Amino acid sequence: MLYKFIDLLKKHIKDNFFIYATVVLCFLIGISVGAFTVKVVDKHQKEELFYYLRNFFEIFHNSNLNSFNILKQSFINNFQLLSLSWVLGAFIITAPLVLIIIGFKGFVIGFTIGLLIEEFKFWGALIIIFGILPQNIFIISIFTIASVISLTFATGFLKSKIHKIKTINFSKVFLLYSSRYGVLLALLLIACLIEAYIAPIFIRLIVKNVL
Repeated sequence: MLYKFIDLLKKHIKDNFFIYATVVLCFLIGISVGAFTVKVVDKHQKEELFYYLRNFFEIFHNSNLNSFNILKQSFINNFQLLSLSWVLGAFIITAPLVLIIIGFKGFVIGFTIGLLIEEFKFWGALIIIFGILPQNIFIISIFTIASVISLTFATGFLKSKIHKIKTINFSKVFLLYSSRYGVLLALLLIACLIEAYIAPIFIRLIVKNVL
């Protein structure tokens, strides 16, 4: 089952290589802009950001955070963006806007990484590796695939209209489109579980060295 899924994923990437490359490029641009933004933020604002960051880690370290609440909030936030990606693809003409979502994801990660490295150096790198990357490997993969699904759905629809292909059953195509998002939603829950129940353990171990 797993091998079949991997083979299907490889074929999907191969068949839509240009779209994947575009999506990944937008994500990398988002990371670059986020990291660069940390450098250009003025000194006063940066000091405030560092203060809030340290204050957050102090609260995180000294209080018993409710993992279920973290799970719920993380899932809601990502579910909203994933649903938006689905809607943008479903409306066809708005599909290219999914690139803004993946770019935004990249910006947030780039800004967070830049801030942590600048303030905490080595310990910041450890927080990134053990507290941020594990769930975001899943999340970014999910949003990358979602962006490609939306774009391929939209381009497929437009090609069929341009070439006047009448043999395509769009109800079935739309159902397949939505079912793929359903699979991504299930994978998103796994990522949120990692963020809520596993990442905090590592963050607590590391944070006590930076407070």
